[in-house]
Amino acid sequence: MTTMKAAVVNGFGAPEVLTITELPIPVPDAGEVLVRIAAAAVNPADLGMRDGRYPWRDEPRFPLIPGYDITGTVAEVGEGVTGLAVGDEVLAITMHATSQAGSYAEYVALPAAQVTAAPKNLSLLQAVTLPLNALVARQIVDVLGLAPGRSVLVNAPRSAVGAYVAQYAALDGLVVRTPADLDGQVDAAVDTVGGERARNAFDAVADGGRYATIVPEFWVPGGAFAEERGISPAFVALHSLPDGAMAGLVRSVEAGEVTPTPVDRTLPLSRAVEAHELLEAGGLRGKLVLTPDRSETGR
Repeated sequence: MTTMKAAVVNGFGAPEVLTITELPIPVPDAGEVLVRIAAAAVNPADLGMRDGRYPWRDEPRFPLIPGYDITGTVAEVGEGVTGLAVGDEVLAITMHATSQAGSYAEYVALPAAQVTAAPKNLSLLQAVTLPLNALVARQIVDVLGLAPGRSVLVNAPRSAVGAYVAQYAALDGLVVRTPADLDGQVDAAVDTVGGERARNAFDAVADGGRYATIVPEFWVPGGAFAEERGISPAFVALHSLPDGAMAGLVRSVEAGEVTPTPVDRTLPLSRAVEAHELLEAGGLRGKLVLTPDRSETGR
C-alpha cells in the first residue's frame, strides 16, 4: 500500500471544506519516524487550521492536513533513529506551525524528538488527549515562574488546557484558585478562554503580578491586553519542543502526577466535518477523537 486516507483542506472555510482524499504515505527522512495513526485528538487550534486563522510560520500549503495530537504504532524508522522500533506504541505531536504535517490521516512522518513511547498505564485512546494541551500547560506554569506557596487563578480549570495547568501548578506547590473559590487577589492568573472571563482573571491579579494566556489577538476581537498595573501579559504557544518534553510528559503520567482529559466521544476520520461542528458548538465534556476508518485502531 502506497496511499493513505486523510481529511484535508484545499481552501479555508467552514467545516465542510474538510474532505477525505487519498494521499501518498509519507516516507520518513533521516531522523524521522513514520507513525501508523491509531487516534488523533481534535483541538480548537485545528479549527484555525481549517478556516485560516492559524499562525503558520510559512504560507500554508494545500492540501493541508490539520491536527496535532497522535497515538499509534511505529511503521518505519529513518536512518539514525534510536530508541524506537517498528511496532512500538507511541505518543506523538506534529508541531504543525512549522512543519504543516497533520494528524487527520492514517500515517504521518515526524522527527523522532516528537515521538515517544506511549504511557504504559493508558490506552492509546486515552493518551491521545495529552500532548498539545499538557505541553502548553507545562510551559505556562514555567513562564509564570512562581515560587511554591504563591497563588494562581486558572479561569477555566475544566478546559482542555486549564485542567493541565491546575495539575502542574499544584505539582509545583502553587495554590490554585478558580473563579468559584476566588477570595481576594492572586499572584498570577492564567486565561484559557478569552473574552470577559479573561478580563476578570486579569483584574484579579495583584499589581506587579503575572498573567499568561493562550488566547492571542487573532483569536479574540479586540486583542491582547496592554500592560497595566505593572503586569505584562505573556502569550504562550507551543512553537518549539524542549528536549525530552515528550518523554517527561509520559513519566509524569505514569507516575500519577498528571491525569489525562477524558474522551467525550470518538468519530471515524470520515466524519471530521462533524467533529469540527461539534467542537464549534461547544458543550463537550472531554476531547473529541478521530480514528482512521479501519478495524485495528488501538490497544
